[in-house]
Amino acid sequence: MDGISPATRWPDVRTALPRARRWPGMKASIALVAALNTAACTETRNREPIYIAATISETGLRSTPAIEMENGYRMAVEMLNSGGGIQGREVELVTANDESEPDAAVRHYHAFVERVDLLLGPYSSPVTASVLDVTEAAGMPLVAPLAATPTIWAGKGREWSVQMLPPAPVYLHGSVEIAARAGARTVALVYEDTQFPASLASGVREAAAAQGLEIVLDQSYPAGEADHAVLAAAARDAGADLYIGGGYYDDAIGLTRGVDEAGYEPLLISLSSGVADPRFPEEVGDLARCVAGNTPWNSTISTSGFIAESERFVERYEILYDRRPGFHAAAGFGAVELMAEAIDATISPAGNLDRTAVRDYLFTASTETVLGPYGVYPLRDEQAGAQRILKGLQVQWQDDGEGGLVQRIIHPEAVAQAEPCFSR
Repeated sequence: MDGISPATRWPDVRTALPRARRWPGMKASIALVAALNTAACTETRNREPIYIAATISETGLRSTPAIEMENGYRMAVEMLNSGGGIQGREVELVTANDESEPDAAVRHYHAFVERVDLLLGPYSSPVTASVLDVTEAAGMPLVAPLAATPTIWAGKGREWSVQMLPPAPVYLHGSVEIAARAGARTVALVYEDTQFPASLASGVREAAAAQGLEIVLDQSYPAGEADHAVLAAAARDAGADLYIGGGYYDDAIGLTRGVDEAGYEPLLISLSSGVADPRFPEEVGDLARCVAGNTPWNSTISTSGFIAESERFVERYEILYDRRPGFHAAAGFGAVELMAEAIDATISPAGNLDRTAVRDYLFTASTETVLGPYGVYPLRDEQAGAQRILKGLQVQWQDDGEGGLVQRIIHPEAVAQAEPCFSR
C-alpha cells in the first residue's frame, strides 16, 4: 500500500467498530453521482468514498457464520480507512439483510448495481449463485468469500465474479484418508440437501471409493429440519466406522450432539464448516473431543494480505469481539483485502475507478490475503473465476493437556501439528 507495510497501518484505537453504513438515501446517491461526474470532467483528484456493497444474512438459518463474515468485512474497511484509504479515497461499506434467502438477496443486489461502485458476495453457495446472474449482467466486479460449490462457476462463463474458497468436493478428502489409514472400512454420509453440502457429499463419495471404503449409509436431510439423533442411530445400526458430512455451523453442532444422544461411537467424526469455528466446543462441550472437520484457514498459519498480516488480524479481532476469529471472518477480511488491492493497482491518477480494469486484475492476480493464497481460472476458461490455488486443511479438537480442548491441524502432513485422535 504505497510502500507502507500493513503493520504500520494498524490502528491504535481499541473501541468497538461502528456498524457498517446502511443504504445511503436517494439524495445522497444523487449527490455521489454528481460528485463523481464533476471529478471526471476536471483535473481535481477524486476524494469521494468508494462504495462497496454486500448483503449479510443478519437473520435466518445462516446468520451465525454470516455475521462472522460481516465482522471481517467491517474490520477490514475500518483498518483500511485508518491507514488513509485507497490512494486518498476512503471505502464505505453498504449492507442489507438478505435474511438467508436468495430472493431477498437478489432484490438487494438489483438495487446495489444501480447505486454503488463494487460488490462483495453474500454468505453461502445458494445465495451467491442467485445474485451472480444480476451482478454479471450489470458488469459489476464481485468477490465471493464464502461460496464453495464448483457449479457456481464451472461452465457458466463468469466474467465479473471470483471465488476465494477451495471447491467443496475436496473439503473432507483428508478426513476420509485419515480414517482409512486408521482402519475404517465403512462410512455413513449424512448431509443437508442444499447446494454446498450436496457438492461436498459428492467429494466424500469419490474419496471413499478411492480409499476402498464402503458407504453403508448415504442420507440427506432438509435444511433446518434434521433429526440428528435419528441420523446418528441409523449410522450406528449400519455399523459405520466414519461418520462424515454435515453442512453449515448449526449442522455440526446438531450432528455432534446427535451422536451422543444415539450412543453411537464411530472411529472418527468429521463434519463440514462448523467444527473449525472457535465457538464449537463452547456449544457442545466435551463432545467436541476428537471431532474433526475442514477449514480453508487456521490462525496458526502465517499469511499476509494488502491490509494486514494474519497475526495483526487475529489480535485486532480478539480486541473487538473478545474471541479468536474463525475462517468465516478471515474470508470476509480477505475479500476486502483482495478488492482493495485490485482498486489500488488500477485506480487512475485522478483517483477514478475503472471496473473493467478491476475485473481484469481479479482474474489475473496471483496474490495472498489473510485467508491465504489467491488465484482463479482466467477469463474464457471453462472454470473462469473459480479458485485454483487455495487448499483446505483438516482440523480436530484435542486435549490441550490442561483439562481443555485445543484445535490442531491434522492434515495435510506438511503442516500437521498433531496426529489425529479417535473415538475408539
